[in-house]
Amino acid sequence: MIIFLKCKCWFFAFAFLLIPPATQAATWFALEAMGKVSGATVEVDLESLRSHGDKRELMTRITFSQPQKEQNISFQSVIAELEISCSTDQDIWKSINFFLNSGAEGKPLSSVNFGPDGISIRVLKMLPEKAWATLQRSTCGRNTTLFP
Repeated sequence: MIIFLKCKCWFFAFAFLLIPPATQAATWFALEAMGKVSGATVEVDLESLRSHGDKRELMTRITFSQPQKEQNISFQSVIAELEISCSTDQDIWKSINFFLNSGAEGKPLSSVNFGPDGISIRVLKMLPEKAWATLQRSTCGRNTTLFP
């Protein structure tokens, strides 16, 4: 570590920590049934999955088959931070980065952070109920959906 600091490369290590999560490398796992059900491909960053009691936090990449419109922007994919509750129906969006291209490539067109309380999936309806049910089952390790 001391050799690392002596070579004055510390700036690059610090700069890497400042790169937004949407642009850092991720291990995406596709939930294949989604594309057939909702017209969207939903992928989960396996390395981002965190457990806090009965809640699971994770990063999700959603690519729509057709361009979507939200907040006066047209986009085809998003990277979103979600909080899924395994015991209640309080699933929320914590933040969303909107991208023009599929696969969330390039720079985000817009980013929204909903704060620590997030925004309910019922307020911002970007995915059909079946897609949320699949996410809940997968994230909470269930065979059935607790809440439709």
